[in-house]
Formats: sequence, C-alpha cells, structure tokens
Amino acid sequence: MLAVVLGAGGAGLITAAPAQAAGKYTCKAYADMDRAGRPNAYSVCKGGGGKAVSQHRVQIKCDQVQGAREHVVTHTLHGPWVGSGQKSTVKCGFKNFLRGFSVQTR
Repeated sequence: MLAVVLGAGGAGLITAAPAQAAGKYTCKAYADMDRAGRPNAYSVCKGGGGKAVSQHRVQIKCDQVQGAREHVVTHTLHGPWVGSGQKSTVKCGFKNFLRGFSVQTR
C-alpha cells in the first residue's frame, strides 16, 4: 500500500505504508562483508505472493579457525525475530568465514 504525502510547496511524495502483521510475503536472505572483513547476513520480507508471515529472522553459519592446529568450528547465529516490514541482521565474529545463510519465518 502506498500513501501520498504532500511535501514543501505541495509536491507529492510517495512513501510506503507500514506492512500488515499477517499478510502474504516473500522473504529472502542476503549476505555480504562489512568493512572489518566479517561476514554478515540480513533478511527482508516484501509484500506480494508467498506465504503468510508474521515474523522472520536471518540465520548465518560461520566457520571459525581455532587453535595452533587450525581446526574449524562451525557456529550458527540467529538474528532477532522482527516484523515483516523490518530487516533482521546478524554478524559473524573476526577470523570467521561464511558457510551459509537462510531466513526463518513464523
């Protein structure tokens, strides 16, 4: 849903209205690197086709190299549960490598 707001001088500005709590959404997860070289991931849900979603969060799997023998430990981290119109983010720590990421819904 879009709303038109009148700006300075009567010019129309188009803004997005807040998302409905239990509408139909398509959720996707994305991953990138921050300036420090840490993997981070985020998820967003956009209106349209899809399934009924009230909340979503991002999940990221990080491989961390530890110890003198450099063995690999895999960690799974979750972002906070947020509403459909918001973005959920999570970061891996330093000396981590991205193994995978996904979005969880409820």
